[in-house]
Amino acid sequence: MNRTSVAVALVALWLQILCVALAETLASTEMQEEVKSTVALLSAVDKMLIELEDRRESLKQLTKDIIDEDRTYPTSCLMSGKHNETSVIRVPGQGRLTVLCDSELAGLGWMVIQRRQDGLTNFYRDWSEYKAGFGELSGDFFIGLDRLHALTSSQPFELYIHMESFNGETKIAKFDEFGIGNESEGFSLKILGVYTGTAGDSLTYHKGQMFSTFDRDNDRSISMKCAQYHLSGWWFKSCTQSNLNAPYLDYLQNVIQIPSDTTRYISWNTFGGSGGVRPLKFVQMMIRPKFICQ
Repeated sequence: MNRTSVAVALVALWLQILCVALAETLASTEMQEEVKSTVALLSAVDKMLIELEDRRESLKQLTKDIIDEDRTYPTSCLMSGKHNETSVIRVPGQGRLTVLCDSELAGLGWMVIQRRQDGLTNFYRDWSEYKAGFGELSGDFFIGLDRLHALTSSQPFELYIHMESFNGETKIAKFDEFGIGNESEGFSLKILGVYTGTAGDSLTYHKGQMFSTFDRDNDRSISMKCAQYHLSGWWFKSCTQSNLNAPYLDYLQNVIQIPSDTTRYISWNTFGGSGGVRPLKFVQMMIRPKFICQ
């Protein structure tokens, strides 16, 4: 091999070594960049995790504060000590609620869950409205099936119904236990205890029956949809012996014609005795814990 060939061979070898070294350098640089990117990403993720943990702790503390605050509220008018005024109570599982307490009609501690007094509020409502409740505490209203279930399933309650006719007669119906089921049970009239009072018992007929509205037919009638016919929501069976959510009909004023079916207005069939069924002027349904309980 002559000197030229040797020189060429050496140059070629040197170039090969240089290329390998350059490739390794480039690869090393790319790897370093990848490592830097990965480290930066991990750092960002770590920072996010720290921030999320801080937020979680803040929410945890906030939830605890809210729960602790709610626990300071009573679960009934009996525990609130309020008489004929509104009170804020704690509905189990639902938070705080402003309710109307009444200690005038039947003694201390009663919570008003339904009232009919002037007909200014429409009670021909759909399922969602009866579930949520409607009306104003100062007038006609219904507390809502969801709340009523939450309350009456948390502890034993009793039910008191005050009724007045248009001729000034006042009667009452009291049941020593009262409770309704949850929505999956159709908010059924699940618990209804022993009756006492002067109005007669027109509610036990409905015991065990699911609630019905015009868009949720749960009655047992095979000939009609009771809620649609009676223009209201109630624990209809086949169909009713009482309906305190029916249309308000001013019997004395006779502004509108009394329906031939005497149950198409606010009624309690046994209220009038042998005198027959007549529209009621005022109705107030109230509940109270059967035992003193937080």
